Parts: sequence; C-alpha cells; structure tokens
Amino acid sequence: MNQELGELTYPLLADFTKQVSKDYGVLLEKLGAALRGTFIIGPNGLLRAYIVQDLTVGRSVNEILRLVSALNTGKLCPSGWRPGEPFLPPIPKNTGK
Repeated sequence: MNQELGELTYPLLADFTKQVSKDYGVLLEKLGAALRGTFIIGPNGLLRAYIVQDLTVGRSVNEILRLVSALNTGKLCPSGWRPGEPFLPPIPKNTGK
C-alpha cells in the first residue's frame, strides 16, 4: 500500500497494461495514454455514471463527490444539486391513458 494515500475505503485501480482503458473506450492507442475517465460503479457492479474528458482538462474531485452523493439519494436531483438542497418532484408514472 502507498503510505501517501492512507487507508482507502474504496477500491483503487492502476492500469499498467492499459487493458482497462481499452475496455472502457478511453485509450488513445497511438499516444499510449488514456483520456481522463471517471467511472462510478455501484455496489451491484452496474455503471451509474461516467465522465470522459480530454487530456488537457482536469477533473474536479468536488464534482465527483457531488455526483456520488446525488446518486446515493435515489431521488431526482437538479443540476448542481448539493446535499441538503431540495429534490425535484418525482417523474409521474405513465398511467397508459
């Protein structure tokens, strides 16, 4: 374990072979580098959200944490939602009428 990271409560992945980058479609093979991809995978193994950015654009940890918080509510969150703010009203179910 890398002592600089401290104790992590989530999996951390290193992609030395670039296979994961290739599998997720973010590998720029000619450059041998991957686009900046963030993939949020739920406990059931399903992809909940992903963001892929150009190599020249950094990622915001705060935005990723906001997104995880919103996903964990199970409710409809507006753009820019933050914990403690109101949710959007539920989407009406199609009654078939």
